[in-house]
Amino acid sequence: MPDLSTNPIRSDTNLLKTLLGAAVVVSAQMALAAPPSIMVLPEKNWCIEHGYTKTVKDKEYPDYEKAIGDKEFRSVNTAFQQLFAERGFPMVDATAQSEEDDMDDAMDEAFEGAESGASAGSNAFDELVNRAKPDITVEVEWSGNNAGSLYSADFNIKAIDTYSSKAVSAIAAQTGEVRRTVPLTVALKQAVKNNFDSFCALLQQHFDDLQANGREIRLDVRILDNGAGTTMNTEFGGQELSQIIYEWVSDNTVNHQFNQRSSGRTRLRFNQVRIPMKDTNGRPMDAKAWARGLQQKLADLGLPAENSSPALGLGRLYIGEK
Repeated sequence: MPDLSTNPIRSDTNLLKTLLGAAVVVSAQMALAAPPSIMVLPEKNWCIEHGYTKTVKDKEYPDYEKAIGDKEFRSVNTAFQQLFAERGFPMVDATAQSEEDDMDDAMDEAFEGAESGASAGSNAFDELVNRAKPDITVEVEWSGNNAGSLYSADFNIKAIDTYSSKAVSAIAAQTGEVRRTVPLTVALKQAVKNNFDSFCALLQQHFDDLQANGREIRLDVRILDNGAGTTMNTEFGGQELSQIIYEWVSDNTVNHQFNQRSSGRTRLRFNQVRIPMKDTNGRPMDAKAWARGLQQKLADLGLPAENSSPALGLGRLYIGEK
């Protein structure tokens, strides 16, 4: 009688069961993959065309704080909040975030005294997203056309990776002519209904890639002229500073994925830098948090550096100033 424990048919059956079980586990994990957080904002040109601007050093910028208070934008924002929520995406409400920030700023001014004015030249968009930290920013632009008792509206919707500033997905939609009694939010939902699921699928696909391969950021390292004579060619322990920085970046990116964009005696720039989504303690990672590791590495060499990273996806260190 044959030994069933070594029967090849039975072994193959057990192997098949194992593989099927593994497939079920993987499928379940994929199904439970966390969706990206999303914040809806009016598109830059829409802000400017509707007069929501501020001037800094003779240059005109969108004033997002005012634009998100626009009555029509609030209606559009509400529609998108509902559309995304129905599909399981966590939302960051720009309007609520702005109101919280206003309260925080008021508290800061009351505590610190007169406002320093240092924020006058800062980027309003970066200020908003740095506090809210959405994974994806959805920019919306729309225009209406009136025709008697009817109106129509054109929408352009673009999803952008908040960290890399790269476009992820887009929709161009038209409402067609509807009666003026039909709310803009209803017309919007009707206009995008045929494309919205595929739009969201691309968002999830992009976010799945980030979780597997890391967020994409940029890094800029500069040496300030403080009289010390340090350059990227200065050696520390037999290695040039530029090589030490290069190797640190390589060792601290996901699968060593990055590109050295440019190099010089006083500056190194990297792009397409893939960093972990979270640190070793499970906390969310952005460019500034990740660059602190390099800042510490430089300090160990006796080189103080200031971490002046201005945006979620841009790490910036100034060597020679603290």
